Amino acid sequence: MKRVVVPRYGGPEVLTLVEEDEPVPGHGEVCVRVLASGVSFTDSLLRAGTYPGGPKPPFTPGYELAGIVQRVGPGCSTLQPGDHVAALVVWGGYAEMVCVRESLAIKVPDDVDPAALVSVIFPYMTAYQLIHRAARAEPGETALYHGAAGRVGVALLELAEPAGLRVYGTAATSDCALVERLGGVPIDYTTEDGVGGPVSLRSYRALRRGGRLVLFGHYFTLARGRRSWLGITKFYA
Repeated sequence: MKRVVVPRYGGPEVLTLVEEDEPVPGHGEVCVRVLASGVSFTDSLLRAGTYPGGPKPPFTPGYELAGIVQRVGPGCSTLQPGDHVAALVVWGGYAEMVCVRESLAIKVPDDVDPAALVSVIFPYMTAYQLIHRAARAEPGETALYHGAAGRVGVALLELAEPAGLRVYGTAATSDCALVERLGGVPIDYTTEDGVGGPVSLRSYRALRRGGRLVLFGHYFTLARGRRSWLGITKFYA
């Protein structure tokens, strides 16, 4: 089989394709033939070495995948060969075959486009976690989303209504209509406050007593796809 390897931290040029034997599922694992693997900003962070808790080279990137179970290891009781599944593996998804813990591989309908699955599972999982587990938002509260027209931003907007939230969202001029269509009150960050590390302090100052500020993405830690020490310093400062 083929898989992509990051032999050292860096930009896209470090990605290397290797061929090797197919993996054998261990106890409680299933071996999945990958039909689609997502390409996310987190993959860039992993490759550049700025993702907190990320792996050290060499490793295979790829946070999300969709595929078909080929083999099951001992101790598996839920999935069978032929089942269509989706999984968030954090890294390892850029491969033709991937072994995944059975508990992390979720069975999905056979007729759903694998590309559509990988475009949904990661951003909506992230958005749900941000709203309900990190911010612990309650119905009737007001939220401000930065980068509201992005991949996770759209998921946040769509999950705001069932969560009972009133939402403001920053976006570029051309994307403000999208934010409004999805139920948010748009703020044009090309003429007002924007997105990234420096805006975090301003966001904190905007909170009322009892408000919460949730940071994710580490956008400033990359520059042109590579680690930015200046951005890292600004972000954490």
